[in-house]
Amino acid sequence: MESSSSSSNLPRMYDVLINFNGEDIQRRFVSHLDSALSAVGFTTFLHHPNAVNPTHIQQPILNLCRVAIVVFTKSYSQSAWCLNQLQQIIKWHQTYSRHVLPVYYEIHPSHVRLQKGDFGKAFKATAQQTFSGQQLEHGMSRWSHALTKAANFFGWDERNHRSDAELVDKIVKIVLHLPILSATKFPVGLQSRVEDVILTIKSKSTQVFTIAICGMGGSGRTTLAKAIYNQIHHTFTEKSFIEDIAQVSQTRGYVHLQEQLLSDVLKTKVEISDVEMGRTMIRERLYGKRVLLVLDDLNKYGQLDLWGSSSRFGEGTVIIITARDEDLPSMLQVDSVFRMIPMNRNESLELLSWHAFREEKPKLEYNFRAQEVVAYCGGLPLSFEVIGSYLYERTKEEWNRVLLKLKKIPKLKFDQILKISFDGLANQIEKDLFLHVCCFFVGKSRANVTKILNGCGVDPDSGIRVLIKSNLIKVKENSKLGMHPLLLEMGREIIRQISTKKPGKNSQLWWFDKDDRYSWSENTVRSSFMYGFETSFGSGCFLMCYIEIKDTKVIQRLPTGRDFFGRYPSEVRDPSRLLKLAGDSEVPF
Repeated sequence: MESSSSSSNLPRMYDVLINFNGEDIQRRFVSHLDSALSAVGFTTFLHHPNAVNPTHIQQPILNLCRVAIVVFTKSYSQSAWCLNQLQQIIKWHQTYSRHVLPVYYEIHPSHVRLQKGDFGKAFKATAQQTFSGQQLEHGMSRWSHALTKAANFFGWDERNHRSDAELVDKIVKIVLHLPILSATKFPVGLQSRVEDVILTIKSKSTQVFTIAICGMGGSGRTTLAKAIYNQIHHTFTEKSFIEDIAQVSQTRGYVHLQEQLLSDVLKTKVEISDVEMGRTMIRERLYGKRVLLVLDDLNKYGQLDLWGSSSRFGEGTVIIITARDEDLPSMLQVDSVFRMIPMNRNESLELLSWHAFREEKPKLEYNFRAQEVVAYCGGLPLSFEVIGSYLYERTKEEWNRVLLKLKKIPKLKFDQILKISFDGLANQIEKDLFLHVCCFFVGKSRANVTKILNGCGVDPDSGIRVLIKSNLIKVKENSKLGMHPLLLEMGREIIRQISTKKPGKNSQLWWFDKDDRYSWSENTVRSSFMYGFETSFGSGCFLMCYIEIKDTKVIQRLPTGRDFFGRYPSEVRDPSRLLKLAGDSEVPF
């Protein structure tokens, strides 16, 4: 039986599984970590080769755990048992969305990630002893994937800490506040901000309390709101987190937002026919309830009609809004405002390092260049996320080229900083795919987008993976494509610039007006794209274009194919082509 620090009997649930190899590391670091976790109330489970049948993991035990801490040492790759168990741990993470936290003890993280140095030599020797013949390559590939995957998680390098005691203290604090890891992959500097806001909320726990988190785009407002929500939502029966309100209201309308709010709070699917019906239902169905609401990226006074009616909610209700406009909270008369401040230099360097090196600190030979990048990015988390992801596994020469570009960018021009990553995409196909997502596919299912583009003669799979790896797009928990509003604005600005430089034959240009709608240059037609698909492609693959001509609303059914998804943005540049594609398929709206 594997050993548990709390009981010799199998508990109903373990909080933390500690996976490691070697009696020496168990006597030193692991014993201290185990004791510290137990002291704050966690039930731990020590998972190592000498404690169990070495042939396979006891899968039910792994399924009973919430968190796995994997302690990598030089001897870890000497154990086929450890490498097999790591495969199971990664599979467990992917299946159950549980947390995996790596610790590197007296070993460099890159040696684990890339199987280099003595760790790599032991890895190959273990594989050769374990597998034979044709199994060798396949077995090594599975182990290598598990090591690389684990090493890309947020974790700790023992060399960056003054003592084991300091390292153990950091690990225990993160495990205590794990919801922040659900909000962002690398929660640098986040926990102190979360604690500040939660302290304010707790001081007003007997009333209906509204708080606004304000700051410029890319400053981490949404991430902070998510971390707060994840940490306190279990204390509320009725709750809802509505993300990207400004973006969703433009693409799907206010009714969709009202339906999401009511469906979340009432825990049943709600259908609303119009905005006024939604207003009435929100007022009536939320009356007297103690609710936790997060309204992300609120940009207008009247969105969701919750303001001025806070007295209708039950005591203890918490409403958190995030907004760029610092005047909005005063208009809404919120009770408190938390303003996002730029990350300090140390936080900035650490966040850049996590994205660029997957380590807490930059590699020594890159340290000066990393410091220079930090100086130009203005403490904006999104900049470090995007630029850092672009610089991952890049050469010193490529770092130097990025620095030259950053030096030419005026201060606070963050869109130009973000564009470095777009310009650095490997080929035009990837750039076009990013622009297609900007225009048509934000908020759409990844599977459906792939199906549509495949049916139109485009292979998007590898391109989408590249964009995700570059942090230019994200796949949300519901498998829908998402994009940070600043990146969306950047993409649309790129389209504007291309359209201006390369007008169509009839000089008819499409652009996004201030409401993010496509517009004719003659200003006679306005349209916004919706999308749809049928199970049969070719002539059955289409985009839906809603067009308003002289107060007459029509829907155009636009057949698509290889020509439509040719060099971007010819479709956007030349709206007459869209009308030709539509043919005579007008349907009264």
